[in-house]
Amino acid sequence: MITTRTHLMAREAYRRVAARVGLPDKEKEQYRSLAQALPGMILQNGLAQATGFLIAKCQTEHKALLGDLNAVLQAADVVSAGNDVGQLHEEIIGSDDPQRWMQLTRHALEASGWIKRYAQGLLKDRGDRHTEDQTHAAGGSA
Repeated sequence: MITTRTHLMAREAYRRVAARVGLPDKEKEQYRSLAQALPGMILQNGLAQATGFLIAKCQTEHKALLGDLNAVLQAADVVSAGNDVGQLHEEIIGSDDPQRWMQLTRHALEASGWIKRYAQGLLKDRGDRHTEDQTHAAGGSA
């Protein structure tokens, strides 16, 4: 069976986000909110600035999201950084090759997209599910 880079990213993103399902609602919401914003941050500000922002904030959810992004990129063999998220940032800013920058950005966008989708689906609080169920029952779309 051939495993694609996309499949590796999806599998690791799912594993990482699913591990957060048991967290308190506030922590899940903070992570989910940040995960939803990450692809836009990368597009608007660039990968180096987005990862720099996550490092600078030093909040639990920022560190967790950066760690998850690092793990997903490692699982797909995109980066060689270790478990230290600072190493991921150093690998990103240390590249002098514009093609490597574009490649890292493209893969980080894909990885952050997987994380975002799984966070949206797995980390909903009970109120979100109730609202969505009512919308579907009424024939609308959520």
